[in-house]
Parts: sequence; structure tokens; C-alpha cells
Amino acid sequence: MTKAQSVLTHWHSHRDVLGPLVESVPEDKLDFKPWDQAMSFRDLVWHILSTSAFFAAAAKAGRITDRPEKPDLSTKQALLQAISAFTDRTHADIASVTDEQFESPVDTKALFGRDLPVKVLLGSMIDHEVHHKGQLFVYARMMGAEKLPFFIHRG
Repeated sequence: MTKAQSVLTHWHSHRDVLGPLVESVPEDKLDFKPWDQAMSFRDLVWHILSTSAFFAAAAKAGRITDRPEKPDLSTKQALLQAISAFTDRTHADIASVTDEQFESPVDTKALFGRDLPVKVLLGSMIDHEVHHKGQLFVYARMMGAEKLPFFIHRG
């Protein structure tokens, strides 16, 4: 198994829960925020998708690239389509990273104040996603979701 395949297996165990989690909440509550300055449920899903795509693209390119453009997320179906599209995009970028690149530095000084090796950047990407996915589980309960998916997908 390549290093990229190992990262993808771990990442997908978390990412593949995001769609079912979105499906578990009422469509009319996608803008729910637990407090005024919080991201809404919808915005937090976008934050997960865009940040992971951003980190994976940087790992592939060896440098920070442009942040992804936000698609239409006005409905639950649009949100689910974005999850699918950004999962495919992020997967492809990670899959393209060779074992040798995992030790290579990524120019991340503008973001983190120093360069990070690909393996550290991708590890941070997964940690970031897990953190925010946990928040989404709490949001979902607060929004009235009763049946939630298990927090990790075991394919």
C-alpha cells in the first residue's frame, strides 16, 4: 500500500460519514448556528470541504494554491453534490502524491509561518476535518436529528 493509499483510507473513514450526516438533518435548518458568531451548519460543511481540498491541492503542488470557489449550496441536494464533487477532487489530489513526496516540504509559510512536509500537511487536513465533523454531530443533535450515522465509516 502506498502512503497516499494509507492516507486516503484513513481520510475516507471520516469523510464518508459527511454525506449521511448532512442527510440526517432537516433541510430547513441548514443555516442553524449554536451562537451568533458561529458558522452555520451549511457553512461548516463548506469549510470542511474547501479546507481539505485546499490542503490536498497544496500537497500535490508543493505550495499553497488558490482556495476553491464556493459552489451553490442553497439546498441539501446541492450540499450533497458538493460533498461528492469535493471528495472526488480531494481524493484525486492525494492519490497523485508519490511516496517520495510525503517527506517533501510544502511552501506553507504564508499560512503556518513555516514550510510543512506533505505528510504533516495531510495529517493536519484530517485532524481539521475530524474536529469540525465532531462539531457537526453536535449541531445535528441541536437541530433535532435523532438518527445519526456512526462517527466513522468502516467500508
